[in-house]
Amino acid sequence: MDKIIALDFDGVICDSVNECMLISYYAFKNKKISKIHIDIDEIKLDLQLKFKKYRYLVGPAKNFYFLWDLIINKKTENLELEFSESLIHRLGEEEKFVEKFYNYRDTIKKNKFDEWAKFNPFYPIMRELLKNNINLNNLYIITAKDLQSTFDLLKYNGISISKNNIYSREISLNKVKLFSDMLKKENFNSGNIIYIEDKISHLIKVKDIGIRGYLATWGYNSDSDKNMAKDNNIPEVSLENISDILLNNGIIN
Repeated sequence: MDKIIALDFDGVICDSVNECMLISYYAFKNKKISKIHIDIDEIKLDLQLKFKKYRYLVGPAKNFYFLWDLIINKKTENLELEFSESLIHRLGEEEKFVEKFYNYRDTIKKNKFDEWAKFNPFYPIMRELLKNNINLNNLYIITAKDLQSTFDLLKYNGISISKNNIYSREISLNKVKLFSDMLKKENFNSGNIIYIEDKISHLIKVKDIGIRGYLATWGYNSDSDKNMAKDNNIPEVSLENISDILLNNGIIN
């Protein structure tokens, strides 16, 4: 059996930080859809900097609600701790926010698709690998992003992957569940898969079902995440050595 490469999307293939920041800000501030447009300068610079600093805390889009609440309303000195506590004690508050977030994204895509796509740039090395070096039949995307946005951005960048190879939020936000579904559907052996992801918590969890993972250091993570990767014997991968990693794992020739 050929080796399978599984990739997270946001933070690994696509640098979506500005798009996620703007759309989540609009959703949090409850902007009118008719006035939604792409203008990062609508967000004060200090808020932009804080959002980018703590972007690594957020997994699924619904959790941007808690990040903005802490940045704008709480102005806490211990944001990382309070964010974690919000996920435990405040779940449910974000439901209306989530609906707005995806409505805003759909509205922008529908009316200003090229602008939206350019606001989601691919990391050049990843784009090159996907276009020219990786067999797309052996590529699977495991993501908390919605299926259509993931597919649209891949297509926009000239990467013709089947939707069947994308396991997304519509199935589950749980990466173990996404991999379990993929293993069952495709009849894969987990030992033939390598997974590149920028969120250490996901890598630790999928390791328990036999998925060999690498922490993408160019993505949305922190020094503490990298230390946790070392503690759990999960190797790092950088944009500078990813080609070597894929070559050594039999993903590319």
